[in-house]
Amino acid sequence: MHIGIDGNEANIENKVGIGQFAFQLLTRLHKIDKKNRYTIYLSSKPNKDLPVETKNWKYKVIGPKKFWTQWRLPLELYTTSDRPDIFFSPSHYSPRFSPIPTVCSIMDLSYIHTPREFTKKDFYQLKNWTSYSVKKATQIITISNFTKKEIQKYYKVPAGKITVAHLAADQPPQGLSLKALEKFKIKKPYFLCLGTLKPNKNIPLLIRSFALFLKHQSSKALKPRLVIAGKKGWLYHDIFRTVQELKLQDSVIFTDFITETEKWSLLKNTQAFLLPSLYEGFGIPVLEAMSIGTPVICSNTTSLPEVAGESGLTINPESEKELTRAMIKITDPKIHQKYKKLGPKQAGKFSWTKTTQIVLKTLENLLEN
Repeated sequence: MHIGIDGNEANIENKVGIGQFAFQLLTRLHKIDKKNRYTIYLSSKPNKDLPVETKNWKYKVIGPKKFWTQWRLPLELYTTSDRPDIFFSPSHYSPRFSPIPTVCSIMDLSYIHTPREFTKKDFYQLKNWTSYSVKKATQIITISNFTKKEIQKYYKVPAGKITVAHLAADQPPQGLSLKALEKFKIKKPYFLCLGTLKPNKNIPLLIRSFALFLKHQSSKALKPRLVIAGKKGWLYHDIFRTVQELKLQDSVIFTDFITETEKWSLLKNTQAFLLPSLYEGFGIPVLEAMSIGTPVICSNTTSLPEVAGESGLTINPESEKELTRAMIKITDPKIHQKYKKLGPKQAGKFSWTKTTQIVLKTLENLLEN
C-alpha cells in the first residue's frame, strides 16, 4: 500500500498539540512499518528531526505554501504519476479535493463552544475547513471518546466512521536537574500549571483558588508558590489582572515559554500538577505528570476524566472552593503518596506505539474493504 501523509504539522520547531501528535505518528510509522510505502508531503524542506528517507519512506516538497491544502496539494495528487492509494492528514485540514480516499484527524471542537476566543480568520478557517474535511473523509481519527461524541453531535457523523486513537506521554530525559528551578527562582514546595495562557485553561479561577488555599495554611507552614508555565496565547490579560487584584505577585511565578527539559524538571519537583481547564480535547500534560509520579488535580469535564481515570483528583472547574479543597487534600502526605503511586499505572495504559498501530490498522482496513 502507498500511503500519502501531510507532514507539515510534524515539521515545525516547537511541537505541541497537533504537532506533537503528527511527529510521534511519523516517527513510529517509520520505525514499525516496513511493509507499506510512504510519501510525506511538505510545503518546506524536512527538518533534521524527521525520520530519514529509506526505500519505502520519501519526502516530497511542493510549493507555494499559500493555500497549500486548498489547491497546491490537491493539484499534486491529481497530476502525479505516483499517486498514493490513500491520504492521511494528522490535522483538521485535508486536501480540498482528492482523487483518492482521505482520512483526517480532529483533536477537538473547542472553536464551536468558544468562538470569541479565536480571531475571525482562525474561527472561519477552523469552522469551514474542518467541515469540508469531515464531510469528504472516508474515515476520521480522533484522540478521545469525548471528541468522538462531539463530532457525532455537531457534524452528524455515524460512530462507525470515527476511530479513537488516544494520545500518550513522551519519555522524560535522563538525569533531570534543578536548573529550571534555579533559573526561574522557584523554591519548593510549589504547585504547577502548564500550558499556553488562554481562556480554556481557566487560570484566573486557579489563581483565586490558590489565594483561598493560602488563607487555609497555618502561619507556621511554609507557604507554597504557584508556578504558571507557558507562553502567552490570547485573551490572557485577566490572568495578570487577577494576580494584581489579589496581591499575589510574590506568590505566583510566570515562566513564559519553557524548554522540554525545563518542563520535565518542573513536573518532577512540583507538589502537584493542576489543570482546571474548561475544555480539553485530551490533556497530554496530565499523563506526563502521572508518568513520573506527580499527583494530578484536573477538571471532571470533557476528556480529562477519560485521561486521568481514578488516578487523579478531579474537580468541578467552575468551583473555586472545590479546587481549593483538592489542593489542601493533596498536601496530606498519605494522600499525596497514594496518587504518586497511582499515576504511573494510569499513564502506562497509553503509548504512542499503540496510537500509531491504531492509525495504521485504520488505513490498511480502509483499502482492504
